[in-house]
Amino acid sequence: MRTVKEPDVRKQEILDGAIKVFARKGYDKTTTTDIAKELQISQGLCYRYFPTKEAIYDAALEKYADMIAQENMRKTDLDIPVRELINHTTERMDRLTSAEKKDQDLYELFHSENSHRMHDELFLRVARKIIPYVQEHLKRAKEKGEIHIEDTDGAAIVGIYGWVGLCLTKNLTDEERMLKMRNAWYQLLGL
Repeated sequence: MRTVKEPDVRKQEILDGAIKVFARKGYDKTTTTDIAKELQISQGLCYRYFPTKEAIYDAALEKYADMIAQENMRKTDLDIPVRELINHTTERMDRLTSAEKKDQDLYELFHSENSHRMHDELFLRVARKIIPYVQEHLKRAKEKGEIHIEDTDGAAIVGIYGWVGLCLTKNLTDEERMLKMRNAWYQLLGL
């Protein structure tokens, strides 16, 4: 007998199953048929909610980026002085990466041996989601007289994408990465 589920429930079920298959087999080796088999549903049902495998992957990427950005912003006090915020966020690398580990299936998907491209895409999406918060914080810091730069929006963009670049640089230790990140923010903001 066929089980009828609410559309949002079924869509999430397909997405969760796909993430497990992507993590196990890799994106390139996964087919929509594999995802349907994992969930014991028809391939047509997958296509009802996601027109392509790429659409499923994109939804997984978006879900994970949202979770990481929201978790990082949840534990970040944007009301503290900008220098204190920089020091806090660049103190330890695990403060920046702990949110990624909240969903083990997604973590395995984006951090497996052959997922460098996917991981880099994830970082860029997270950056885009965090930039508006940083822009707002820098505007407030300027209003309070903590920083004296003209273009706070541009500084936020450069700072966050610089952070991504440092995170993706392979030949740095976490300590070196954090120190470079802190110093770059100080220089960018004239602190």
